[in-house]
Amino acid sequence: MKIVGAILAAGTSSRMGRNKLLLPYKGHTVIEEALVQILESDLDEIMVVTGFEKDCIEQLVQKEYKDRIKIVYNENFRLGRAESIKCAVRNVGRQAEAILFMVADKPSVRTNLINGAIAEFKKKSPEILYVKTPAGRGHPIIFSKMLFDELLKLNGDMVGDEIIAEYKNGVAELGDGEVQSDIDTIEDYRILTE
Repeated sequence: MKIVGAILAAGTSSRMGRNKLLLPYKGHTVIEEALVQILESDLDEIMVVTGFEKDCIEQLVQKEYKDRIKIVYNENFRLGRAESIKCAVRNVGRQAEAILFMVADKPSVRTNLINGAIAEFKKKSPEILYVKTPAGRGHPIIFSKMLFDELLKLNGDMVGDEIIAEYKNGVAELGDGEVQSDIDTIEDYRILTE
């Protein structure tokens, strides 16, 4: 079963006031930490969906990882996260049986969790699998190719909630006791790097 990973890295970091993906984190940057974790996983292919400040992001990730990732530019990134999801689906390739989504601003999501989600998806073959954390639904989230057309109908900041509700009988959860910290504000970043 071929599962392609997509890191969504197109957002404008509007609440941060600067591109949060370029902030220092564990000896490199936030986006590089996300890439390190996903590149060590069992995914068959990995793409990075860029948008805001694409040149900076693409130059950074190509420097170290160009032979291991595919970069896809979302020219409609200002219209919301759904555009990045659709951009990834359009570029996933015909052989893919599922797509695993990660956001680039959750550097605390580790390889073992990604691999756990992949293994659970392959074992159960659901239409959707997501990680359930103490705070609710987290990442990664995997969609079967059966739902690719549904993902292409998303708009704005719709990120699949409606699809998950509609296909609730085909949803699998993978429990994770860790809190997944988003970096949305300077305070979030400070807490995560303390």
